[in-house]
Amino acid sequence: MASSSRILLPFALWPESPPSLSVSSLFINFASDDLITGTNDGFIVCWKIQSDHQKIIPRLMLIGHTNQVAFIVASLSTHQIEQFVSISDNDGEIKLWNNQDGHCIEHIRTNLKHRSVQCFNYQSTNENFLICCGCYAEILIYDMRTLEIKYTLTPSNVNADWISTFFVFQKANAPDVIIAIGLLDSGCVKLWAFDPRTATSNTAIEGTSIGNNNSLVPVDLKEHESKEIRTQFGSMIVPCDECQRMMLIVHGQGWHIFDGIDFTELCSYVIDDNDIVKNEHWINGYFPTQDLVLLFSARGYAHFFRLPENATFTNPKFRSQHNKTDMQLPRWLCRLSVGNELKLPLTPIFSCHTKLKHCQIYRVDASGQISVWQINLKQLATFNDILPTSSISYKDIWTHAISNIRTIRKILNDILPNKINKLTASCHLITKDRLAFGTDNGKIYIVPALQLISSLFLNNDHEKENFDIQTLVGHNQTITCLIHPHSEYSRYDIKHLVSGSIDHSIRLWDLEMSTQLHMFTVHSGSILMFHIPPPMLNVKVQYCVCSVANDHSVSLISLKERRLILLANRQSFPVVGLRWRINDDFLLIKCSDGSLFIWHIETGNLDRIEQGIVADELFDWYNDPRILNGSSDLNDPLSTVMVPAHYLQIRSTWKRRDYDQIRKLNKKFGVSRHDLMGTSSFKHSEYRLPIIVQQFHTNLGDDLAMLILFDLLQLIKNIDTANKDTRASLDETSKSLSTLSNLLVELLHPWSFDKNVDQLCEKRLQLKRINRFFSFGILSKNDHLTIVLPTWQQHLNDNVPETFLPPPPKLISFGETDIEDEETLKQKRERIETYVYQWRWKYSTILNTEHLLSLVTMVYILMNCDRWINNIPSDQDEQLLLTQRECWSKLLQFYCSDMIEQCQTIAFESLSIEILCSHWQDLCLELRDAARKLLEKELDHLHNNNDSWHIFISKWSNLFNQSYSKEMDGALFDQDIRDIFVDDIYYNNEITTTATSKEQYKAQQLLSIVLIGIVGARYGQEIEPTKQSSTPIKGFTVDSPEMILKLSRILTSLLSPSNVDHIPLHSVLRRTAIDLIGRGYTIWEPYLDIGQVLLTLLDLCAISDSSTVTSNVLSGILTPKTDTCLTARTALNLIATSRSNVVIITLAREIAKYVLAQSGTISSVPARTATPSQTSITIKNEQKTEILRLVRILIEKCPHDVAELILEVTDITLNCIDLSTLRHRGIQAVSETFGLLLRYPIVTYCQDSPKLCVGTRTGVLALYDLKTPKYQACQAHPKNEVISCVEFSPDGKYLASYSAYEGILYFWQTANTFFGSTSTIHLVSRHAAQRLDRSIPSPMKKVDLTWIDRSSVRMFWHIDKTEKTFKV
Repeated sequence: MASSSRILLPFALWPESPPSLSVSSLFINFASDDLITGTNDGFIVCWKIQSDHQKIIPRLMLIGHTNQVAFIVASLSTHQIEQFVSISDNDGEIKLWNNQDGHCIEHIRTNLKHRSVQCFNYQSTNENFLICCGCYAEILIYDMRTLEIKYTLTPSNVNADWISTFFVFQKANAPDVIIAIGLLDSGCVKLWAFDPRTATSNTAIEGTSIGNNNSLVPVDLKEHESKEIRTQFGSMIVPCDECQRMMLIVHGQGWHIFDGIDFTELCSYVIDDNDIVKNEHWINGYFPTQDLVLLFSARGYAHFFRLPENATFTNPKFRSQHNKTDMQLPRWLCRLSVGNELKLPLTPIFSCHTKLKHCQIYRVDASGQISVWQINLKQLATFNDILPTSSISYKDIWTHAISNIRTIRKILNDILPNKINKLTASCHLITKDRLAFGTDNGKIYIVPALQLISSLFLNNDHEKENFDIQTLVGHNQTITCLIHPHSEYSRYDIKHLVSGSIDHSIRLWDLEMSTQLHMFTVHSGSILMFHIPPPMLNVKVQYCVCSVANDHSVSLISLKERRLILLANRQSFPVVGLRWRINDDFLLIKCSDGSLFIWHIETGNLDRIEQGIVADELFDWYNDPRILNGSSDLNDPLSTVMVPAHYLQIRSTWKRRDYDQIRKLNKKFGVSRHDLMGTSSFKHSEYRLPIIVQQFHTNLGDDLAMLILFDLLQLIKNIDTANKDTRASLDETSKSLSTLSNLLVELLHPWSFDKNVDQLCEKRLQLKRINRFFSFGILSKNDHLTIVLPTWQQHLNDNVPETFLPPPPKLISFGETDIEDEETLKQKRERIETYVYQWRWKYSTILNTEHLLSLVTMVYILMNCDRWINNIPSDQDEQLLLTQRECWSKLLQFYCSDMIEQCQTIAFESLSIEILCSHWQDLCLELRDAARKLLEKELDHLHNNNDSWHIFISKWSNLFNQSYSKEMDGALFDQDIRDIFVDDIYYNNEITTTATSKEQYKAQQLLSIVLIGIVGARYGQEIEPTKQSSTPIKGFTVDSPEMILKLSRILTSLLSPSNVDHIPLHSVLRRTAIDLIGRGYTIWEPYLDIGQVLLTLLDLCAISDSSTVTSNVLSGILTPKTDTCLTARTALNLIATSRSNVVIITLAREIAKYVLAQSGTISSVPARTATPSQTSITIKNEQKTEILRLVRILIEKCPHDVAELILEVTDITLNCIDLSTLRHRGIQAVSETFGLLLRYPIVTYCQDSPKLCVGTRTGVLALYDLKTPKYQACQAHPKNEVISCVEFSPDGKYLASYSAYEGILYFWQTANTFFGSTSTIHLVSRHAAQRLDRSIPSPMKKVDLTWIDRSSVRMFWHIDKTEKTFKV
């Protein structure tokens, strides 16, 4: 549960031409009409099949893999796919995705290459397993929920070989047993049978080759049976769905049918030169029925064969002839063909489904074309070729969708005289707020970034904008890459731009003069990419740019000296990675064949070449985070990997390009890393907007697509900095921030939910409606990105449900028909727009939470901003600013009430309580307030529904109980869980480590502590502690009193750093515990030691890293240390105001112990961990300021409680102030020290002496000599009488005291000792006065005493407005 308040909101901008989809894997769930494709470039696209199978619409694009997606599998146990798994062989990544919104749930990285993958549902426990085999000896069975290996199926050493394929099933007569049949490359069949509930290892797991990353050792199971069969290398097993006994084994040159009982061969088919299928190479197969087989070839054809009678299970002649001499041959029937098979660059992927003798066959090829055959198997005749029933062109779908969207090329073509055919490269000039685009004609165009982005997203088709376009002309061929070095490191010149092209040249440009400064021609191939060396290299490389070309060469060119520093051109294979070894001045270049070239930078010579394991170990060793940290004090990237462009940009951009300079400054000066990209760290000319613009391709040959990411944390920080700026004029920075803030609100605002709110946004706040087809995205675990494709939104626009459209118009007179038709069409257009706009809020819980949370946060900020954010000049009336703030306030009310209620209905997705809870103690105060408000609304909604509340509490209370269990190694006591609490965990090295499922599970346990604490603090008053645990209790859970006791102990242990020392002091969990103790103190009070809590909180209040911290901080981003201090202060305020009497008595007791310790009465000083009653010295000098602040709050908010214990409060106050200031500063120091006490008529002060007198409710007058904070008590009035007011005479010689209930005024003479200190008082006289009825409360405020002169007092009664004078 990291406390990082960073929220990145991604949006995508697409080109006219569709991103290429070179499909490498396919999965279809025909029950839910879901189709999922993986590509050779690492992308995953989720499609939706329409009911008529004539349309298949792309829905989502998932970005996370860096290499080919080899397998996509999911459980078919339910009608709806909730999750699916994708596997990439080249990098060993396995990822678990949510099918609804596409976010990444879990992912692991292994060193394994898989050859066959299956998802299996174990019906007895409804568990889903991911089963894999490949280039390793075992069959691995993963838990699909956590991606941990649970079982390994290991073959015996006899005939040991890699397993090429397998098949897993359950028998109908033995549903508890899982049977796995594996086929080895050597042609041996192995069988395993086991019950997952009772399976235990029957062999040692040591020495296994699986590379297991589990926290637990998997159960290893040996085979039960094996048999040698006649097959070839790399064969595949395909079972029959109707009859599990029938097995199809396919290899390249033929296929065979076996009986699965004993693997007896029933028939075979081997390709010969005279056959009709002689040129085919089989890759897979399928059983449409028991007597039909469908074989798929590498060329893209599908062939139907009819099996002989002896190979058909339902035929009476089954197994009648299975000898090789008399074995019958299958009969070829027909071929499925599209017609483009000879033009296909890659093998298409097939998927089939049969229902009621009706077979559906899908084929997806490398161009993204989906061909569908609907074949009636009862009427299957012999044809040469059967053409597809329907064919879906991905390009046509994209073209139709993009016609309603503005693209970068469309805007540039409207402005430029020469048309652009294709945008091929881009670069975000962050410090100049401009975007550079490279084209296929060699020209470079530079345009204002924010203006262009606003124009692309907003509905302003009729407005033609003017762009300040800068053109750079020099290249004569396609631009392949661009880089602005200053945007990465400020050591480079801000005027320099570097470009690479197919013409083999690298050119350096002057952006101010729009001229070419130099041309480098060092490569003999196209330039692929640029890379900026890390700053800790030698001075010679400080101003260099590293370039990689497709001739496998790497160069270092100096922009300052305009010359070549190093040319590494000895590589024979493509470059896939670069690493820098700082200490030895080495550049490590890794190639696709696994070789490692080590070049010496200073001399430019090749030091050596390494191969195999040594090369891998050297390359990986230099990338070890510990080594990187040890080699330098800076946290800069030392490597880059040549992966597809999209993932390099998405994964590393916001950790490297925008923030390295600030991270260096933070590290150097000790500033918290939450101060990212602060404007104070840059010159004004280097100001950076909190927006990231990156290009990404699905393939290098595609047109350019752009990814826009709004950094909410940095936007808040920049606005906060601008608010503190005293400049009255609106400069470019302020205008850009204002435009960016409004643009973000426009993108996130729920348009078409409320017409009045929409009108308020457009007319009063000047917000513009966005294009309803814009693509939004979700960033999930480890920067996995999901983007909603515009094709799906176009489909929604074209297929609005009839119930959503207005009813058809009634028949009316002919003259009014045109008017009615026009009105109806207008209503229909509005309804269609509303449907598309509102669909976004039906899409994802995560998206709704992030967008609504960001909206509430932004409106909080904009509502409290100065006039610059609303573009109101300083000479305008103040009323205009107030009107704007009122409009923002109305918008905030809409988000926090109506919009939340909409999300709580069935029609829309609800908010994520986990995400909101994780921001409960966010360091960004505006984001924290927004999250708390939304979370409380969600909890109230659940609380009103008993069933939902019970399910919610049951889930989180179970996790909470596990976190509390020390015996079960709960998360709270796990020494290895400390990294979860680090506040700046997201700002560590480039190299991100994947948390194990155990760590993530324990992170959920820690979240449960926070969530149960919030619930307890909010609804704990409903719990009756006297109830037994067996009695149902509304509001919490069945065992609520026990839960409250456990939670109280956990919060107390987290409060003190010495209890759970492996958790950092200023971690989010500790800060949340402090907040919850104050927020729900009345709930935890019976189980807490108030003295220990108060003293610990007082300690925490004194640890802020800023001496100017005040308790009324309402905005901005805090450091963890400052937040600890402020949260402790807030908790103290809440405790003091809710239990003021207890707090006063406890503080008075601790002060008394402190006084005794200072006087030397107590000689020993026990540890702080002892109870207050055992502690001799507790109060520290640093705590006195906080105690005085607490006393002031009590006097202001709980005056009656203070009056009840006025003597204790006075004692606390006088012992916490410096009494010497009274002697040096006189009357001025009184208001700064105990001035608030003088508000009470029972407290009086004499400046001349100086002395202080306090009257109590027991008739005692306490006379303080302010030279020492000690008092002399005198029983001046009867014990049962309440003193109403006291007052010193002007010379301090006499003291008047009056008890309203007694009705007597007393005059006392104060007697001084020889040394001038007041020791006692003597009664001079007493006078009968008006008596107050005892039924009237608070007698203090009913009467005033005022000395007229040295011997006369005037008494004024407020009840009857009378006054009387008394003489001494």
